[in-house]
Amino acid sequence: MKILIYGVGEMGSLFYNFFSSRGYTVKGFDLVEERKEIGEENIKDFDVIFLCVPMEEISSVASRLRNLSLSNQLLVDVSSIKALSTSLEESEFDYLSIHPLFGGDSEILSDIIVTHESGREEEKVILKEFENAGARLIRMKAEDHDRLMAAIQGIPHFILISIASFTSALADLEGREAETPETPIFGILRELAARVVNQDWRMSYLIQKNAEKAREKFLEHLKSINEILRSESRVKELFADLRGKYRKRDSLFIETWKACRDRDRDRGRELNLLRSSISKIDLLILKLLERRVELAKKIAQEKEKKGIPIENLEVEKRKLEILASKTSLNPLLLTSIFEGIIRLTKEEECKVLGLKKRLAVLGPPGSYSEEIALRLVGSKLPLRYCSSIHEVVELTEKGDFYGIIPIENSISGTVFEALDALLNHRVKVFGEVKLQIKHCLAAKRRMKMDEIEVVYSHPQAVTQCMDFIRNYLPSCEIRYTSSTSDAAKLLDSAEKSAAILSENAAKFFRLHVLRRIENQSQESVTRFYLIRKEGMGESTEEKKVSDGEWVTSLFFEVENRPGALKKVLDIFYEKGINLRKLESRPRGFGNYVFFSELEACLDEKDLKALKKVTTFYRLIGVFKEVEKLVIFERFQC
Repeated sequence: MKILIYGVGEMGSLFYNFFSSRGYTVKGFDLVEERKEIGEENIKDFDVIFLCVPMEEISSVASRLRNLSLSNQLLVDVSSIKALSTSLEESEFDYLSIHPLFGGDSEILSDIIVTHESGREEEKVILKEFENAGARLIRMKAEDHDRLMAAIQGIPHFILISIASFTSALADLEGREAETPETPIFGILRELAARVVNQDWRMSYLIQKNAEKAREKFLEHLKSINEILRSESRVKELFADLRGKYRKRDSLFIETWKACRDRDRDRGRELNLLRSSISKIDLLILKLLERRVELAKKIAQEKEKKGIPIENLEVEKRKLEILASKTSLNPLLLTSIFEGIIRLTKEEECKVLGLKKRLAVLGPPGSYSEEIALRLVGSKLPLRYCSSIHEVVELTEKGDFYGIIPIENSISGTVFEALDALLNHRVKVFGEVKLQIKHCLAAKRRMKMDEIEVVYSHPQAVTQCMDFIRNYLPSCEIRYTSSTSDAAKLLDSAEKSAAILSENAAKFFRLHVLRRIENQSQESVTRFYLIRKEGMGESTEEKKVSDGEWVTSLFFEVENRPGALKKVLDIFYEKGINLRKLESRPRGFGNYVFFSELEACLDEKDLKALKKVTTFYRLIGVFKEVEKLVIFERFQC
């Protein structure tokens, strides 16, 4: 979707930056030459045209666009008085009519009123982006909108224009501005008045034209209020009535005014005054952080109800990118500050949800790692999806997460990336769990087997299903992916392609299951390790183990000479300890480290004997098979 901003003033610039920061192709066209990025002849290349022009010019701009012989473009009207954009109904264009209830100098999306939709897909995308950014969409008829705006826009503007005009007429106000005392309420009204009178006067005129009848009613009401204020008893009654309708708010907006008002910035170069202003800003930042955390707690509780993860890295990454794009401050330091804020928020969210730990898994959603994690903890809420095994282990090493990593598959063998990560990071294995892998063939649409030309999947899944592929898809091209979930993302409904993945992933990506792969080469079982930070204690409540045998995992290295490995194996042989696994991994050219799993616990005597015949050894875990992982304090399995 290519978006053209027709009119790159304040409001146009807001939409330009909004959609650009979200990855859309956006260009600006303006009659002011220095604001123009494309020529009028290029307007036809865009799918959506935002009309960010003065309200009284919408009709002429629509006619101008019609004369360009445009076809199938969607116009977006953002005017604040819909009676002035009725010409769009008579045009040949599809159009979306909205009224953003914020100014072009604002970067915070709040309410957006929608008065007309044509049903185009582009509209749905645009409105969804607004909602994702925090806007609340309110739908109403155009005439109802204008009547409402007369009250909630016209009257407040009228009050602020009146205050600006009245206070400027006070003797010597402008001349003594720096010394004039100012209450918070007057100061806030003054700031709001300055905002209104610095907008386009034509727009204010049209807003007041729409509010003429409402303004007359308001003036009559002011007279009645003026009479009430003469009587103590009537004032008491008035306040009792109004307090029942208006709850007391906190002082955050007053603190914001204190921290940000121009007067503080301009009251001189005295060090104590400047420090005072900074202190006010620091207190405001603290209050805003507290407000952020309170809102995040409510979001976490909603996520708990819906069973979705507490963390969305893609959303957070995009948020940080947008913030960094809006300032000239050092982007690295700024990103670091906001990452700290996000960590602080996540910690408080975990507290309110009763999460003792979270679980890092190999993603994306729909992976087998997710499937086994859900079996262990019963909820997506504590899951953090990682792009690699190394990322899972690194995150676990920091101490805030448990981790779950695949260590071995019954067909494909050892997962060497997991061994290398365990060797190079200070983590401990505290349990293992097994998952029988059942694949299926799925696609974006229903199709016959002989229609399929391309199959996407992870190399291990392809190996496990090779008999099926030979029998049913012998001439298909195989394209390898980094995960079975990524295979789903690469499918194209227009392409004759399918993916081999789990049924869980097929459901997540809303694919059609074409065939359950029953005749895999042999039963495929993947074994996973549960890991935690080395040295971090664990309570007996954190995991429930089966009655199976204890297993010890360790790495060791021996001298590069004949019989060195035999001396190690002799220790286990003499104790009657069975080695269920022994793998070697290169540690530089000609040097190898061995990974072993023993079906026993080693005592101090065994470890001393092991030390004598190795150049290096490290225990990475003593564990049993785990049935459940209890990481919610208020839940008991």
